[in-house]
Amino acid sequence: MIRTLVMRLLLFAAPFAIYGIYYFLSQQRTAPNARATPWALLFIAGLSLVAISFIYVGLTEGEPTSGVYVPPHEVNGQIVPGHVEKAKKP
Repeated sequence: MIRTLVMRLLLFAAPFAIYGIYYFLSQQRTAPNARATPWALLFIAGLSLVAISFIYVGLTEGEPTSGVYVPPHEVNGQIVPGHVEKAKKP
C-alpha cells in the first residue's frame, strides 16, 4: 500500500521536478514571477499522470474475470473470502 502511494506521489511530483530542472538549467538568475510559473499546467499534468496510472493498473492487474465467482462463505467456523475460480475445461 505504501509503495503504491509513493509511486502516485512521485508521478504527481514528476512535472514539477522536470520544470524545476528546466528552470535551473535555463540559467535564469532573476527571481521568477509567480504568474509566469505554470502552476496550473503542472498540477493538471501531475493529476493526468496519476489518473493514467490508475487506468493502467486497472486494466493490467487484479483478479481474472473469466471463471466462476465464489462469494464469501463459512467453512468450519472460518470465513473464506470471495474469489474467482478458474473455469473448468470440458
